[in-house]
Amino acid sequence: MLRILLFLFLSLTTFTHATALEPGDTALNWNLEARDGSSIDYYQDSAGQVSVVVFWATWCPYCAKLMPHIEEVYKQFKDRDVKFYAIDIFEDGKVDPVTYFDNKGYTYTILLLGDLVAEDYGAKGTPSLFVVDKNKKVIYKRASGTNELQVKQDITDKIEQALAK
Repeated sequence: MLRILLFLFLSLTTFTHATALEPGDTALNWNLEARDGSSIDYYQDSAGQVSVVVFWATWCPYCAKLMPHIEEVYKQFKDRDVKFYAIDIFEDGKVDPVTYFDNKGYTYTILLLGDLVAEDYGAKGTPSLFVVDKNKKVIYKRASGTNELQVKQDITDKIEQALAK
């Protein structure tokens, strides 16, 4: 029942919110809670760096398929000027996102309570993923339905291109 209500809520926000961010748009700044309770300011934390921003949820089967691939890309770029943010959204309260993240062995930054940020970015579903260059311009947005292997290749290519500039 809760998932049906969540689906209806997400469907309604599709008609009431601003246009989704697209490649070429400036990524919006946000402040979100990290796992330790501290606050992370996106612009400050990622200043001068490329970033990957993924909106996900513990109940999302597509996220479960994609997140291990993001971890692989994170490990490939973690010692370079690239930040990875997993923004947890639209949770149903059944699973603690930090526990889920830890149990899966993900080591990049998890942020909590990102519903409003997802709405601001126009993320209507999970997973939604953006790659943002050093100047805060969106250079990649995962198209709905793109499989995880293609996303992995796409974000790897976009990160490499952005780092080369």
